[in-house]
Amino acid sequence: MHALRVVAALFVVGVAMLVYALWGLAGRERTVPVVAVAPAIPVSRLSEVQPVKAIKLEYHQPDLPPGPGHDVFAAQCVVCHSPRYVLNQPIFPRKTWIAEVHKMVKAYGAPIDAGQEKEIVNYLVSWHGKEDPLTVPNSPSK
Repeated sequence: MHALRVVAALFVVGVAMLVYALWGLAGRERTVPVVAVAPAIPVSRLSEVQPVKAIKLEYHQPDLPPGPGHDVFAAQCVVCHSPRYVLNQPIFPRKTWIAEVHKMVKAYGAPIDAGQEKEIVNYLVSWHGKEDPLTVPNSPSK
């Protein structure tokens, strides 16, 4: 008896859904008037329609101090990055500059030979670095 009630309820719900669907098709839905849409402007023609404004910003190349190794630094390092990149670094000790320049050669493929590496490190330490602190032989190590 319980199964018969479930079947009857499902039948009533199915018939109600069918009647609702057919009633909507019989003209109850509204037709939306078609509005003429302006054609979209292709991206390739945007500059023809709206002029592009140019903004010129002054660029100030940082002045690198003269010194031994300046020419090697300017020729080899500035190929990949601006000298400003070096100016944004903290004042490194010599061993850090050695590691940084060597990283540029090994990790990034900078075309610098060993002699040029030494010249570049000496130049960097001379104006944007410091010498490594001397280690005392009998000092306790941490």
